[in-house]
Amino acid sequence: MITLTKVTLKNFKVYGGEPFTVNFEDNRLALLDGPNGYGKTTVFDAIELAITGTIRRLIVLESRQNPSDIVVAHNGQNDVEIIVEFRDENGNKRTFRRRLKPNISNSARRIGNFSDLWEFHEVVGTQAIPLHNDTFDQLFNSKDFARDFLLFHYIEQEDTSRFLKSNNEAQRAEKLANLFGDTFESEQKLLKLTDVKKRLFTARRDNKTKIENIRSLHNLEAINDLSAGETEQHAYVLPWLTGEKMPFWDRPSIAQLNEDRMNKAIAELEKIRALFTYREFFLRSRWYQRAAQERELIELYIGYANTYHHYQQIEADYSTYQFVKRSSDILNNGDLKILHQNLETAKLFQILNVDFPDAFINDVASLVGLTEKSKGLTSIYTELMKHHKALHDSMQANPTDTLCALCGHDYSTHEALNKAVTDHGHLLRTQLGDQDRVLVTARESFENNQLKPVLKACDEFLKLRELPSQQELSRIAKAAANKDRLERLRSWLASENIADHDLISPIFPVTGSQAFISEKADLLSERIRSRIGPSPDGYTESFGNDIYERIYLDYFEREGEKLRGFDLAVLERKERFIKSQYFSSLTQVVAQLLKFEKQGALLDIALLDTGRLIDVVNTQLGQYRKKLITDIEIPFYIYSGKILQSHQAGQGQGVFIKDPLGNDVLKNVRLVSDWTTDHDIMNTMSSGQISAVVIALTLALNRVYAKKFSTILIDDPVQTMDDINMSSLVELLRNDFSDRQIIMSTHEDKVARYFTYKYIKHSGKVKIINLMQRKEYEPANNYVYRAAASSKPSTAV
Repeated sequence: MITLTKVTLKNFKVYGGEPFTVNFEDNRLALLDGPNGYGKTTVFDAIELAITGTIRRLIVLESRQNPSDIVVAHNGQNDVEIIVEFRDENGNKRTFRRRLKPNISNSARRIGNFSDLWEFHEVVGTQAIPLHNDTFDQLFNSKDFARDFLLFHYIEQEDTSRFLKSNNEAQRAEKLANLFGDTFESEQKLLKLTDVKKRLFTARRDNKTKIENIRSLHNLEAINDLSAGETEQHAYVLPWLTGEKMPFWDRPSIAQLNEDRMNKAIAELEKIRALFTYREFFLRSRWYQRAAQERELIELYIGYANTYHHYQQIEADYSTYQFVKRSSDILNNGDLKILHQNLETAKLFQILNVDFPDAFINDVASLVGLTEKSKGLTSIYTELMKHHKALHDSMQANPTDTLCALCGHDYSTHEALNKAVTDHGHLLRTQLGDQDRVLVTARESFENNQLKPVLKACDEFLKLRELPSQQELSRIAKAAANKDRLERLRSWLASENIADHDLISPIFPVTGSQAFISEKADLLSERIRSRIGPSPDGYTESFGNDIYERIYLDYFEREGEKLRGFDLAVLERKERFIKSQYFSSLTQVVAQLLKFEKQGALLDIALLDTGRLIDVVNTQLGQYRKKLITDIEIPFYIYSGKILQSHQAGQGQGVFIKDPLGNDVLKNVRLVSDWTTDHDIMNTMSSGQISAVVIALTLALNRVYAKKFSTILIDDPVQTMDDINMSSLVELLRNDFSDRQIIMSTHEDKVARYFTYKYIKHSGKVKIINLMQRKEYEPANNYVYRAAASSKPSTAV
């Protein structure tokens, strides 16, 4: 057996400064003594870290924060190191070291990454040899020694009932049976069998999917009716279609030909046959439909077929109208200088057919000259006279007005208002100088004799003409630009005997404008469609116009000659060719289907056999697990009875390991204090009693399953136990585990003295490590045991 002889802690938790070494040597009992807070549990944590690579009781609490130090480092800036030394029964020693890795980033220092922070070496002389974590598995002949150490070599202080609390009955059974490694190989084989079953199930599902796909894609019911007659040779139905335009069914070899694709191909041939059968009606119908859909051309024809010839004259008249309108605006402006500079007088007089433009031009020039000479205050009076006259003329145009537009006074009658304005004009004239009076007189003469007749002629010219809108002009211009198309439409309508004279607008601009054009265009389109006539029998029953149009586009490229010259007999040959190709491929499909069905049958057998194997292995494992649990039943019952001494079930009564299901296969583990009850001790015993039961269970596991490691670590086991339980535990350890090395901590002097007394009294070697003083010493056996004096009967003298 192998024992733990030494542990050295460097910068670990409370042990800073110089490295601290604890020597256990050959002592049957090593007691870690001292008050709380001086590092008893720290020594156990160090041993656990050295052996397992982690500390189980650490709890992950960090969120997103990155700590700046290591949780177990006394000084976060220095290295942390744990060295443990073991010795076997032959005296051979081996030393191992866990050391903190260098250059650890803050994000890696979280508790969740704790086990990844450490390097693991074996120290041989002055050399450190890197090791894998499974080294202890080999050393102690275990499948998972880290697990074994925590289960039956180490009893923690903080929660001795961890095993009972953290597992339900089924998990207890599995954990107790599996952790010992005895079923590991069988369980690995079981996992392989389970994986094989999953893959077989997947393969069978995929195989069934393939069979279903074949049956859904192909009509295999008539496979026995297939003829092995002469195979039809390939011939192109649509030789003008090449490359990507060629339909899949017209190729020499039809890829992925199944029933669905065959039916689609034959359906396309039926559509071509129907289109060819009704080709004349289709082409005629298509011709009239396309003509009726030429909406823009029809609207231009309706609105302007009779007037577009006069477009040039209409455009010229429009330009003349605009010129007269602009000239009228200049004349009405009243600014003689603008009139003199911008009015094209000769052109205007010619359009208006008014004589003597020279007199008009000369009078305007003379008035402009007189106006330029008028300066100062007199020029202001002249302007006032001009505006006064304009006001008077405006008033004269409204014979009902009685209010003065200048001052707002109401003169009751229009005559009174007229007289007041006239008198005001005479008053203004009295303020004019001789030169200004000449200017005013000349201007009044010009306006009465020259300007008014021209303005009257402009108004009469504009009133006699209707100005077309810009939209109307744009439309007739477009009609003129498309005169060839309009004339072809006129000729085609006449050749088709389609009446249109009652629809075309006779004048420009069109009366009713766009509303008229739209209404008449609808009528003409309907007259064009009416020339199609009724469809032949079966035309619409077979397919709709959309289908015929698609076939005509896809297969005949909208060329009527290709449709008219098509050979209908080639469709029959093509249909036979497609069917022969399909039937040829169908025999291969049937062979493939038979292959898949055979594979499916084999997969069913394999799944059945694999399921039976899994059931057998599961049963054997369960039975074997029950045997394993049975191995610890008796020692557990004895140890729990010895430690507890008495409890509610009776004196000397131990705890039973009970399988509630009672089957041959262990599936659940329940701990009961009375075999007749079904209540687990977690619900019937006190915390001190549960602590004693867990210690008993750990000792039973250690007795039955510990292989090469003889050390048992107990961290302050009696803090919740009664004195009688403590006394019983000492006797159990001293007598039943005399071949084990016990390392135990306690903070109570009486407990330390009692354990020391019991071991030394019976020649057990004890070492006490006082962690407060950091001293070790071995107490001597100072106890003297004398035999009781024999009593002799007195002799009478």
